[in-house]
Amino acid sequence: MSRRNASLHPGSRTKDVAAPVLLMLLILAAWEALVRIFAVPTFVVPAPSEILAQIYLERAMIFGHLQVTLFEIVAGYLLACVVGFGLSVAIVYSKAFRRGVLPLIVAAQTIPVIAIAPILVIWFGYNDVPRIIITALVAFFPLTVSFVTGLESLESELINFFRSLNANGLQIFLKLRLPAALPNIFAGLKVATTLAVIGATISEWVGASAGLGYLMAQDTQQINTARVFASLVVLGTVGILFFAFIGLLQRFFMPWVYGRPRFLARPRRASPAAATMRAKQIGTSAR
Repeated sequence: MSRRNASLHPGSRTKDVAAPVLLMLLILAAWEALVRIFAVPTFVVPAPSEILAQIYLERAMIFGHLQVTLFEIVAGYLLACVVGFGLSVAIVYSKAFRRGVLPLIVAAQTIPVIAIAPILVIWFGYNDVPRIIITALVAFFPLTVSFVTGLESLESELINFFRSLNANGLQIFLKLRLPAALPNIFAGLKVATTLAVIGATISEWVGASAGLGYLMAQDTQQINTARVFASLVVLGTVGILFFAFIGLLQRFFMPWVYGRPRFLARPRRASPAAATMRAKQIGTSAR
């Protein structure tokens, strides 16, 4: 069975979803049982039920701070995507730019972001700009590396073939180089989703008055461990949803791998001859 047919099979989808859900439920059940059996204090490790109760009871405060963090995540992520893609195109098409800039990009990643945060606060003030920049810096490097890797993965024979068809540089980039780079590009975009969440949280530890990172820092000082775990659960959920959203975009922009989405597929009534031919093709691929 081909990859596309396997992904569309209802049984395979059910197994793919049921396995991680069952594992997570077992982990939560074991966590709850161990905390209850050993009477672990809440300020040390709260039980999952206590964390869920904290999310519900403090939902106004938690989700109020979440709005601030979400803005920083999305803005920093988009900034990293735009800058990373622009630099990657320049690196691929200019050898001089590559020799001059790529080492600086690598060297910049050795500097701890938390050390840059106070400087950005001094430069831009106590607003969202420093936190957005920090979020972009954390997500920037894997994006740029994946963009460059994808754009350079194209074989020269294909480029020469397009040139033989009188395709110009822009046509080669849009119709050949960019589609071929999409697997690497989306791999970097997926990695950057989690890094953007981490970067936004770290950025709120310095010079912030709102956000889940700020709330977690305050709760840590007050030993409010249950609400710290509640904020972590909310942040983890945001990261998972963000990752899943990029996965949906990948399926949308790569229909030659995953198939066209059902809501875009045009319903068409096939003739008996076409249906018979399609059935033979499916049977042959299954063998």
